[in-house]
Amino acid sequence: MIVITGATGKTGSKVAAKLLERGETVRVVGRSAERLEPFREKGAETAIGDQCDASFMTQTLTGADALYLLIPPKIDAEDFRTYYHTVTDAAVDAILMSGIGKVVFLSSLGGDKAGGTGPVVGLHDAEEALKTLKNVDIVFLRPAYFMENTLGMMDMITTQSITGGSMPGHIKMPVAATEDIADKAVELLVDRTFTGYTSVEIISDRISFDEIARVLGRTLDIPSLRYMEFSDSDTVVAFMGMGFSRSVASSYVELMHGIADGLVKAQDHEPEHLSGKVRFTDFAREVFKPAFTAAKHHTMA
Repeated sequence: MIVITGATGKTGSKVAAKLLERGETVRVVGRSAERLEPFREKGAETAIGDQCDASFMTQTLTGADALYLLIPPKIDAEDFRTYYHTVTDAAVDAILMSGIGKVVFLSSLGGDKAGGTGPVVGLHDAEEALKTLKNVDIVFLRPAYFMENTLGMMDMITTQSITGGSMPGHIKMPVAATEDIADKAVELLVDRTFTGYTSVEIISDRISFDEIARVLGRTLDIPSLRYMEFSDSDTVVAFMGMGFSRSVASSYVELMHGIADGLVKAQDHEPEHLSGKVRFTDFAREVFKPAFTAAKHHTMA
């Protein structure tokens, strides 16, 4: 039995689907029975509840062999670090009480740093808490900045024909596709030969926001598409307009600075090795363009 937390999210949904396709016994965790229903129809057990609830998590993990653990995003968290601690504490208690022995935890590049990395510092805290567990083997997956995060620019592109953010547009940064993250997670969860505490970095491509805009411009047939650098304060206001709390919005601005300053980077490779298969041009064609087409149709409807 493999338990998948965040099973309706960007990586959890892919991990669950790939495991079910392989015929693995899977228990998916989420807050919505309706959103978990497609997995139940494919043979998965469902566990509906809150990951902040240690009792629920203990019951969910009991009898399982392996766990894909992530901290579900909560963009309106009043204090993002406190939220991360709450989810982590429940997970640590549940792992201890259930006796589960193999854990793959979704962390991030920069998870080794104790500050200056925005929301990633919450993942660092989680890594340190998980390391206190005895007789549990844990892999810390450390992917780069998600390619899927660029989908947050969709509204700007459809309404203003621009992309933008607080990071300087010319700086190349490591990025990762959730497809590559899910493939590595599935490999680890099925094989389960990892021991101790180890980390695995996932980098699918290296690209700047200027280059992202050019790739999207070609793919979406918007040749004039360009990236605009916004001030930190304007970026925070924009995030808050999308429902983010000030705490979470400010943390993402700090993350961009952390990437630009080289804090959020691979530990093991210089230059950084591309461990994933998906390049941003693939993502733009296979993921972003269909989403853009759907958004345009929705706007026109």
